[in-house]
Amino acid sequence: MPQVSTIAAIATARGRSGIGIVRLSGPDAWAIADQLTAGQPPLVPRMANLRRISLSGEHEPIDEGIVVPMHAPHSYTGEDTIEFQLHGSPLLLDRVLEACLALGARLALPGEYTFRALMAGKLSLLQAEAVRDLVDAGSDEELALARRSFFGDTTGPFRSAVDLLTTALAALEGSLDFPEQFTEEDEADSLAQSRQCAAQARSIVGGLLADAQATARLQRGVTVVIAGSPNVGKSSLMNALLKYPRVIVSEVPGTTRDSVSDEILLGGYRVTLIDTAGIGATPADQLDALARDRTQQALAKADIVLIVLDAVTGLQPHERLLLDSSKPLPHLVAVNKVDVEPVPADLAAEVGEPLLGISATEGTELDELTARLTDLVATVAGTVSARQLVTRRQAAELGTADRALGDFEHLSSTAPADVLAELLGEAREAILRILGERISPDEILTTVFSTFCIGK
Repeated sequence: MPQVSTIAAIATARGRSGIGIVRLSGPDAWAIADQLTAGQPPLVPRMANLRRISLSGEHEPIDEGIVVPMHAPHSYTGEDTIEFQLHGSPLLLDRVLEACLALGARLALPGEYTFRALMAGKLSLLQAEAVRDLVDAGSDEELALARRSFFGDTTGPFRSAVDLLTTALAALEGSLDFPEQFTEEDEADSLAQSRQCAAQARSIVGGLLADAQATARLQRGVTVVIAGSPNVGKSSLMNALLKYPRVIVSEVPGTTRDSVSDEILLGGYRVTLIDTAGIGATPADQLDALARDRTQQALAKADIVLIVLDAVTGLQPHERLLLDSSKPLPHLVAVNKVDVEPVPADLAAEVGEPLLGISATEGTELDELTARLTDLVATVAGTVSARQLVTRRQAAELGTADRALGDFEHLSSTAPADVLAELLGEAREAILRILGERISPDEILTTVFSTFCIGK
């Protein structure tokens, strides 16, 4: 990426809003801003300057807003930077961006502003990755982890592993570089020291891999599948939990033919709710059979199953199969339509599960259902608030290090020292790549910043 270019992008989300921001960064940022505010007082650095934004040759201004100019290195990117805080019309923002491009800037690549901050030493690579996770956080726990990575120093475990592997390598390489000075006893002592350090490093790597699994689970969220027979009120319950009419509701059985999903927060966790087609005794037709298959696919991916029964019809024979198949998973059983009929007295004994009578349309006991579901979500998700955020890229490198250290442990009694040193070096290089060392800017762009927003 040519670092001498000036880049421009819309830095706020697409859509109408009170304020929208266009950001310029690079050596020509001030010159472009001067042209867009020509004929007005000079811009004052690090101040909010109220200015009209115009393109030379046009009679009408594009917009009027706040211009915040910053000289290098006192900016996010470490370069000369201009932020235009304008009215949040997508058309106006596009016009100002087009004006910046016409005056010599180019459109920023995804994550290029943060990439330049990294290259300028404003951020570490781990902090740069945390920027993306701050933006993408979908739950309180994700946000807490991302904040900890951005504001704190999370390099400690990685550095400790690197130091241990460096010591392990040094112990082996001494006998390789100066064999005449090492007796068999010296070589045995060196190998023992190398094994000890490698084992400690692998323990750290194992802990970080566990953090990676917890982080991935947290970012993926918990999937709750709402299942039951046709017309028991699954879609009404979905809408009630979401607090808006996401799914079409009808008294005609089989209205929902395909799985419908949406996200909510429960107890600070990201939850995907999936409303499924009703499962009857036998498929009525080919379309019904396809809908049944989709429901089974959704159930196969469920973390939690919310089974809905009907207070009017009670437990039907085919619903027993759904209850039995859901027993290995965390699940809740709700009996809907208690506004029409009370829960049958013998239903709890027949089901063999705790029941909660609800009315999805009237809101009866929905607070209690939500509370129980929230507790179940928290149990399934676990708590990762005390753990470290480990991204997919970091996890992949940790996997490489763990495999190399596993091979070292397996071969340490039989393989020659140069082979063992190669394995230790492979593990060490993988962890250094996590820290942004032994990795080129092009590789960083490909592995980290390609998933960023263009304006970030």
